[in-house]
Amino acid sequence: MTLEVSMAAPSSPERRLARDSVGLAHIVFFVVAAAAPLTAVVGASPAAFAFGNGAGVPGAFVLAGMLYLLFSVGFTAMSRHVGGAGAFYTYITHGIGKPAGMGGAFMALVTYSAVQIAIYGLFGFFMANAIAPLGLVLPWWTFAFAALVVVLVCGRRNIAFSGAILGVCMIAEIAILLVLDLAIVFSGGGPEGISFSSFAPSSVFAPGLGGALVFVIG
Repeated sequence: MTLEVSMAAPSSPERRLARDSVGLAHIVFFVVAAAAPLTAVVGASPAAFAFGNGAGVPGAFVLAGMLYLLFSVGFTAMSRHVGGAGAFYTYITHGIGKPAGMGGAFMALVTYSAVQIAIYGLFGFFMANAIAPLGLVLPWWTFAFAALVVVLVCGRRNIAFSGAILGVCMIAEIAILLVLDLAIVFSGGGPEGISFSSFAPSSVFAPGLGGALVFVIG
């Protein structure tokens, strides 16, 4: 006679995202926030002008946009066949093998971590300079750690809460950029006025294009 003993593990409540807790608006805000338009204008664009191809930086943005459009075709086509949640690791593994997928995952981990550290430093620097005229002089890392704590608190809340916060911030961010753009256009641009010379091949493919693309694509 065979005695079978089954030991069932104690049931634990499932921790999963509730149905319909994230809507289309939340997803849009998450995606646009990841693109960080204001951070790109304040952080990356000046560096692209300084260390890249100078006046040809706007044309570098066009090249980057064309690259992303080309990438989106393959990415969209593969998304119909790839069901994993491993982001680029899953896609690269399906396309060219697991070793390349592991390399892509490690590269993404390192670069995203570097970007996050840089963004906190950038926030701390600008906040310290903005608050100093008000009489509150603190080192930049104070504001960087304060921002880290705020992000941690929001992350501990539900995703709909973070989506609402992102919505408010994104509306303010886009409004700031819109006001800046309108001010530039209605003031006639810089000393030389508004022209399309930045999109001329001689300006775009000038020395420093590679350096500009590093910041533009980033």
